[in-house]
Amino acid sequence: MDVSGNRGLALPRGDRCPTDHAIPDVVFAPVELDVLADDDAYMPPHGVALVVEVTSTRPDNDRGAKRHCYARGGIPLYVLVDRDRRTVTLFSEPSGDDYAESHSAAFGKPIQLPAPFSFELDTADFT
Repeated sequence: MDVSGNRGLALPRGDRCPTDHAIPDVVFAPVELDVLADDDAYMPPHGVALVVEVTSTRPDNDRGAKRHCYARGGIPLYVLVDRDRRTVTLFSEPSGDDYAESHSAAFGKPIQLPAPFSFELDTADFT
């Protein structure tokens, strides 16, 4: 996997996605697709495998608007590390402007990431 921090994504605006762009904390994409090599300020979401957000000063934006925009953009996996709620949530199976599946774990408990990652994310150090 290729990884980039704070990489802008151009997203389709509408419904519960109030903006046409977002900047996730971390973006993962398969190396062979070479999608992160683009120098545009905002790249299309096609080929992005996973985005990660860690809540900060605007946690409701990460929990709501960004989730809906990532789903609307067809990003298959969204991981939200919610520092206030002390949880990690994996959103999967984008459908329209939301994800059909979500699984949460409290900090300290592992959460399984599906293919193409296929590993258990240890959150013990998140506490």
